[in-house]
Amino acid sequence: MSFCRNTSQQINLFDPVFQLTERELKFLKNSWAEQFSKDIFPLINEDRFSVIYSDNPATRPNNPVNVYIGLLMLKEIFTQSDEECLGSLMFDMRYQYALHTTSFREQPVSKNSLTNFRTAVYRYNEEHGVDIIQEEVESHAKAFTKLLNIDGRSIRMDSLMISSSCKKLSRLEIIYSCVNRLIEEIQKVDITMLPEKFKPYLEEGHRNDTIYRCKDKDIQSKLNTVTADAIELYYLCKENALEASEDFKLLSRMIGEQTQNVDGKVELKPSTEISPQSLQNPTDPDATFRKKGNNEYIGYVANVAESFNDDNRIIIQYDLQQNTYSDQAFSNDAIDKLGKQEEEIAIIVDGTFYSEELSKKAIENNINLIPTNLVGRDPSNEKTGFEKFNIDEVIHTVVNCPLGHEPTDSHYKNGVYRAHFSHELCDVCPNFPHCPLKRQKRQNLFEISETSLHRLVLKAKMETSEYQEIVSKRAGIEGIPSTLRRQYNVDNLPVRGKVRSKVWLGFKIDAINCKRLLKSRINGIKDALAAETVNYLSEVFSFQRSAAAILAA
Repeated sequence: MSFCRNTSQQINLFDPVFQLTERELKFLKNSWAEQFSKDIFPLINEDRFSVIYSDNPATRPNNPVNVYIGLLMLKEIFTQSDEECLGSLMFDMRYQYALHTTSFREQPVSKNSLTNFRTAVYRYNEEHGVDIIQEEVESHAKAFTKLLNIDGRSIRMDSLMISSSCKKLSRLEIIYSCVNRLIEEIQKVDITMLPEKFKPYLEEGHRNDTIYRCKDKDIQSKLNTVTADAIELYYLCKENALEASEDFKLLSRMIGEQTQNVDGKVELKPSTEISPQSLQNPTDPDATFRKKGNNEYIGYVANVAESFNDDNRIIIQYDLQQNTYSDQAFSNDAIDKLGKQEEEIAIIVDGTFYSEELSKKAIENNINLIPTNLVGRDPSNEKTGFEKFNIDEVIHTVVNCPLGHEPTDSHYKNGVYRAHFSHELCDVCPNFPHCPLKRQKRQNLFEISETSLHRLVLKAKMETSEYQEIVSKRAGIEGIPSTLRRQYNVDNLPVRGKVRSKVWLGFKIDAINCKRLLKSRINGIKDALAAETVNYLSEVFSFQRSAAAILAA
């Protein structure tokens, strides 16, 4: 199938829109479809998706890509299934008007069109490592910020756990499932190569007898038996056609994660040594394990970055990774994606997104990373007050103390500031009982690492009312995880795997942004109409008063 642009978007003379009554047309123009048609649909970049089609012009041309993308956006806006949104496209003129297909003799989307389109996007991502849906969604967000007059200088970030739809398996279930899947694969390829001892795995009820009807005292022996079967299967299928199969790769991965070599003998690892990144379920190989607070999660973690002003907000960046990915890693990725800024921008984040190294990197890119709190232990110094000393961080010198006394010497080595102050000055200083200096035999020692110093300076800054006013704005993004869960059901996606889950998340992010834009534009129209009505009534009342004055005269 070759790529071609959608050139059939003009309304013809026989378009059903022209058959509407004046009242019906007014309703259509005042609906969301008008704003979607004018502001959102033209932003879809069809050329971006040319890479998933053939470059051979002799093949059959594709259906309009912008209609596919637009319909998938509307599907998420109205939280529909593929079948429901396809029905809406066929029988709801608002959908056709929004997607510029009212003049089409037949709507250019069939039952499997959306599934096939997503599959092509998945495949391209897996082969080239490029998420073209994310590129498209973030390009929409960039355009939306301009339409809503958001300057992009204020950003806030938050992350949320996204559970995989796969079942949580016990260790015995994981090992058994990998063995069973490979045995079923061998049955399809060549049943004769399967030893007799493995054929009970194909019998109905064998799984239940092995796993669910197993007494607690027998679990360890069952684990050893199934693990031994897994190792024997590994060598049976190695160096033949099955070695390239997905089921063999999963079995090989499972053996590497669940076992260890002790004195030349393969044994099960202690459960405490199993990595959180190990295979959790063969049906979702990308899902990982993470414990956060009192809750356990199997799946992924998503991050969203939102640009905002006093009136509007748009999600400008998003990402989805295995749930072992840290908030600091997301923060680092966001800084890299934003790059060097001409004007300073502020990113308000939770303490888990912040570190001294990330702050330095952000400053190099003219970005101010503002944490709402700090995580980790406080500096080891029992006394605070180091932040009140005058320190020149350009030449790394302690200039003087809070009362202006200069040190007798000052040194900076391996990221640590050291300076000495004479006893004569400190003994008569009224602040010395509360001073962080350490009294030594000859002089008083000032010693603190650069990281601890910056932490103290930041903690002092965080206590100011100005800082509290800034970080209070981060609360606005904390509703997004709830929205994604309640309205968009991200914990029950109908797909598995990081690539597929991220594509579905992308359309949900786009839907949130579209609804915000549509709401703002529709409210703007209502406000304009209200203002026009007020002006008209004012003119009418003014004319009536003038006429009354003339008649009275």
